[in-house]
Amino acid sequence: MSIAKMEKLAVIGLSNTKDKLIADLADLGVVEITERFIPGADEIKDPDAPEALESQASEIKKPQEVFDKVDGDLDFVSTIEGEMSRTDTALDTLKRYSKEKEPLFATKKVINGERLKDLLNRRAEIEGYISSILRLNYRLHMTDEKINKMSSDLASLKPWIVYDVPLDISETKFTNIELGVVPSTVNLDNIKEKFSELELPSDISVVNSDRELIYLAVVMMKEGTDNVLGILKQYGFTQLPFQGFEGRVSDNIEKITKQIDEQKDVRRELEDEVAGYGKMQQDIEFLSDYLTIERDRERIKSKMRVTKRTFNFEGWVPSHLKDGVERILDRYGCHYEYREPLEGEEVPVMIENSAAVTPFEAVTQMYSMPDYKGFDPTKWFAIFYAMFFGIMLSDAGYGLVITIATFVVLKKFELEGMTKKMVKMFMYCGIATVFWGAMFGGWFGDLIPVVADVLFGKKVEIKPIWFNPIDDPTRLLIWSLGFGVVHIFLGMAINAYMLIKRGHFWDAVFDVFSWYVLIIGAIMYGALGNSNPMLGKIGLYMAVIGAAVLLLTGGRKNKGFGKVTGGLGALYGITGYVSDILSYSRLLALGLATGVIASVVNTMGSLGGRGIVSFIVLIVVGIVGHSFNMAINILGAFVHSSRLQYIEFFGKFYEDGGEEFDPFRNETKYIRILKESDGGEK
Repeated sequence: MSIAKMEKLAVIGLSNTKDKLIADLADLGVVEITERFIPGADEIKDPDAPEALESQASEIKKPQEVFDKVDGDLDFVSTIEGEMSRTDTALDTLKRYSKEKEPLFATKKVINGERLKDLLNRRAEIEGYISSILRLNYRLHMTDEKINKMSSDLASLKPWIVYDVPLDISETKFTNIELGVVPSTVNLDNIKEKFSELELPSDISVVNSDRELIYLAVVMMKEGTDNVLGILKQYGFTQLPFQGFEGRVSDNIEKITKQIDEQKDVRRELEDEVAGYGKMQQDIEFLSDYLTIERDRERIKSKMRVTKRTFNFEGWVPSHLKDGVERILDRYGCHYEYREPLEGEEVPVMIENSAAVTPFEAVTQMYSMPDYKGFDPTKWFAIFYAMFFGIMLSDAGYGLVITIATFVVLKKFELEGMTKKMVKMFMYCGIATVFWGAMFGGWFGDLIPVVADVLFGKKVEIKPIWFNPIDDPTRLLIWSLGFGVVHIFLGMAINAYMLIKRGHFWDAVFDVFSWYVLIIGAIMYGALGNSNPMLGKIGLYMAVIGAAVLLLTGGRKNKGFGKVTGGLGALYGITGYVSDILSYSRLLALGLATGVIASVVNTMGSLGGRGIVSFIVLIVVGIVGHSFNMAINILGAFVHSSRLQYIEFFGKFYEDGGEEFDPFRNETKYIRILKESDGGEK
């Protein structure tokens, strides 16, 4: 399997079966319903005779406008979405104040039809709980606003704590009192001199100051207030009126602090009250998913066309899943037909692979889905992805941690979709890391010899099965480039296969096989020219022949002088291949980085010498250091393994731009409903 074959399904049915049909198709989840519809359809004369659909469908000759009415109640959809918004807000509130910890991976809870029926019977009760939670959430919001307002007031009052004049006294019989701030860069003597020059009686008292502001209390005669304030504003003076406050600042601070504490107590009580509804969280989650299903089933109707008694729609179905669809359509007496995709028609893409390869579909999906007429490369790059990841991480100890952790997650949690694929892919990459780590002799760097020396004072050596890259980096570089050549050659082979399959045999010969001859010949000449002159000479001839073919045929599709420039351009492509091959040197770079940093961590941990205390220090340093090293290099291995697929491998053949197959199904977040066909099994 790779890219699944798709067929276009056209359906006509009676309106009185529509809702049940939609529900069953959603349960099956293999039909992507599209906007298109059957043109020129007539309505059925006898709604009580479903068998009439088939005979009359072939006689449809009336204008397209007959089916121009779009189905679906958008007002009802909006109403449901309003209920969903309330439900989601209630769930967010519950989760925020719940005493229970959220699991690392959220898994769907499995319920059967009876449990769902019970839920629907209790819908009004659950909606009542939702209303109560939302009221508590509103009160929490209002309490937070009060606390924030009082905290802001408290912050504005604290710099004035030594100001003893009651805040509600801002004037006397002959004077005004203004409180405010000026920038800390202002020289107050300049202001006082200005007042003296203009003969403005006033008094400036510095109440407080910090790095940015000087807090002032200014007393001035009433008749000179405007002039005094005018001068102050020239120096950046900002008035702080403190409206609504009475009494001294210190008294207000004490009062507000007490009020904040009281509101925090109220908030804690509200939080406890919300947490008390925690036992209802599961029921609310079930209702949230049911509303989603209800919304989606109503929304999908907008892709259908209806008459007074009939409906019709079109959709895509994978060929190997047609049987289940046909059973449902036959059950409701629908007339239906299949056809092949038309030229230029956008066909959704569904990729299918074996269980071992499926996790690596995540890499393909993160890039872009292949074109429907393209090629799914997942099963071809899977082994290379895991291998490159293992070489770049290159530590068997780290590989064991990854493998065990991902295995536990897969066993403990019922993961789905992309999350399951990613976790399983990392498990395979962990296994590959154990293999390559053992080949290179890396077990948490050189931790075992270091522990033996610190704890027992003995010299222990863990020899690599193959070789140690730190001792012989050139050897790993050569092997890395060799793996890269094989990887690139595979991408070129896929390109040749696609060309030949489409009838372009000579394009495959001139544009692919000539590069094989050139690159293999160049490698033979460079590697064997001195040690085996005969093979080196053969390699030289191969390289010349490959280059000549490229030069002579690279511009074959151009006209005139373009044939020459096209050939030169094709031959210049050798720089791209050299660059691509050298990209695989990152296998050496990241592999060495992991091993060297791991060894440095072990060395730092063993600086205390021998003994139990030193061993404990080694454990602490090791846990911190290796955790960091493992995390950063797992990320590096993931990113660079992906890059080698996306740039060097996909670049040789990949045709992207496909839209992923998105069937109409029950999209739930919290639950999975058991169908009768499941037999009670998950």
